[in-house]
This record gives sequence, C-alpha cells and structure tokens, in this order.
Amino acid sequence: MGGMLYAQVPGAGGPPPQGGGRPPRINYDATREVTLQGTVTTVNFSSHGPGPFVSLTFLSDGTTYDVMVGLQAVLTKQSVTLAAGDALTLVGVASTGGRGTLFMARTLTKDGTLVTLLNADGSPEGRP
Repeated sequence: MGGMLYAQVPGAGGPPPQGGGRPPRINYDATREVTLQGTVTTVNFSSHGPGPFVSLTFLSDGTTYDVMVGLQAVLTKQSVTLAAGDALTLVGVASTGGRGTLFMARTLTKDGTLVTLLNADGSPEGRP
C-alpha cells in the first residue's frame, strides 16, 4: 500500500512529520476531480497539529486508495463516524505514484450526510 495525502492542508508534499506537528502541504487541482464510490476497509487516527487526523484505506472498483480525510473534529461537527465496512462517496483528486494510489478528498458523503473537507481551491473548510 502507499503513503498518505494530507487533505486538510494544501501545498507541498512529503511524508508525515514524526511525533506530531502539521501534516505536509500539497496542491489541489480541481480540474482533475473525480467521484469514487466504495467501502472503507480501515480507519486510522494519528496526531498532527490541532487534533486527531483521520485517514482511510478505501476500496472502489477494485482499486485501493489511501485517503486522508482530515481533522476528526470536522466529522464530529457533522455527527459522522467512520468504520470499516462503511459505504462512502468521495469527491476529490486521485494520484498514482511510487507510493501507491492516493486520494485527496474534498467531500465525503455517508448515509446522505455530506461533509465538506476542503474548499474548491483545496484549502481546509472554514479558512480563506
């Protein structure tokens, strides 16, 4: 499996920092957005900056994606919890490289509840 994309903080890429801190920054290219429908295979939590971050392993049409959802607080605010086996619809940008198939999610929908993770320009929701 591959590395992670840190969807909540756009800018330059790289591996996650050791021992906390902010995740790396990557660019978001809205012209490459796609919609994935599939199933969560694992949910992971890690500590990066302002609180617990959620990442997923996600299976869609036979492809496994590493997805960084972002701060757990964003999901909690919408009363959304994630677990293995959950069916989701993700909108975002996929990237394939030496570390596997990565997905930067801009929105996540579970059971009819839409959670906006990033603004259209890739900046974290709620920030200019």
